[in-house]
Amino acid sequence: MRINHVSNVVLARIKHDLIEQLSEIKKDDFHGASVQIVERKFIETFGKAGTIGISELFSQNDEDRNIILHNGQKHYLKFKSIGKYLTLLGEIRVKRGIYQSNISNKSFCPLDARLRFINDYISFGSAEYIAYSTALMTPDEFVKHCNKWALMKPSPSTVKRVTNYVGHFLETSDFFDIIHADESVPYEAVTLAISIDSTSVLLKKEGWRHATAATVSTYDIDGNRLHTVYIGRMPETGKKKIKELLEKEVEAKLSQQNFKQIVCIADGARENWLYFRKKYPQAIHITDFFHVAEHLSKLSELLFKEPSESKAWFEKYKTILKNEPHGASKVIRASRYRRSLVGKDPEIEKEIKYLQQNRKRMNYFEYQQNNLPIGSGVVEAACKNLIGARLKKAGMSWSNEGGQNVLNLRALILSNRWERFWNYFLRSHFPEYGT
Repeated sequence: MRINHVSNVVLARIKHDLIEQLSEIKKDDFHGASVQIVERKFIETFGKAGTIGISELFSQNDEDRNIILHNGQKHYLKFKSIGKYLTLLGEIRVKRGIYQSNISNKSFCPLDARLRFINDYISFGSAEYIAYSTALMTPDEFVKHCNKWALMKPSPSTVKRVTNYVGHFLETSDFFDIIHADESVPYEAVTLAISIDSTSVLLKKEGWRHATAATVSTYDIDGNRLHTVYIGRMPETGKKKIKELLEKEVEAKLSQQNFKQIVCIADGARENWLYFRKKYPQAIHITDFFHVAEHLSKLSELLFKEPSESKAWFEKYKTILKNEPHGASKVIRASRYRRSLVGKDPEIEKEIKYLQQNRKRMNYFEYQQNNLPIGSGVVEAACKNLIGARLKKAGMSWSNEGGQNVLNLRALILSNRWERFWNYFLRSHFPEYGT
């Protein structure tokens, strides 16, 4: 890399602009409001100097010969044209050489070939900033953010292109296979918890459909959560892809650690338990306590006419369910007894049936004695934070591909895998690049 005079160019511009700015601000009183103006001006000054420095760096590393070899053929310098590039410091313009051979009319730009920028325009630094940010906010929100706070000012179309490019790259890459081999399980992890849940998202052509979130968490001997891997998938038939990804995550953890306990946690949805019973029959199966409590609350309202009696009964048996041995059996017996006093009601039968069907997965006293998680709050939070907070904002509708691109990026951040992914992304585009 040729860097002659780059520092001189940058420093000269900073010195020139700072002298001008300082001569202006010295007229103002010193207080917080004036300092805010100074902060903004200094950032703009360093940014402008940086773009000049990058432009100089690009110019110095462009071809300056009249004849070059490309793909075994001589190419001749035909003209210099202005190239535009989006960087973290803003858009820069550089006059660079354009070459052609005598055999083909196709032009060749050595600078673009060396940079390998996305769409020959977007630097990898700005691409990372865009992709990371749009995992957290909409393209329009990000554009507004940049207009207010950032030096680069990308267009909404550029933001969407980068998000889809990086998201699609992740979807079709072997990144997860690689990270499974590199990622280690905390040595203090003794429990592995697997959860799955669904939430509705609006598809452009199909209306509301169920997207799915899954989590794989590790816990220490005291029941403290150590780490969670998040997976999000757009609606799909049979949830095949998310089950495949979930199973790979579990296999990777099991290959590294001999866990004392493996736990599957979910609400009472039948399809979840059919899957867990088939795939992880030896695991401890736990129906989320808080879902059961919701059903118990509804049942109490059906069993008593007076709200005060209903509330008292609910609080009593919720405590028994959670904190006493054989709590589930005690709650079911009490429910049956109360049902005998009020007569038949299909809604009461439905709630008691729910308790009966989940009885074997409701030994909360025992689970807590072993410091096991009793709630699916982690995966429910994933439904909200991974999927809902980004995909269910007012007026939003999605294609499967567009939504998946966002979920892929968002899951990386929540799983603390972003830095590893971006290094992988760079190495994929630049095999010669070191970690």
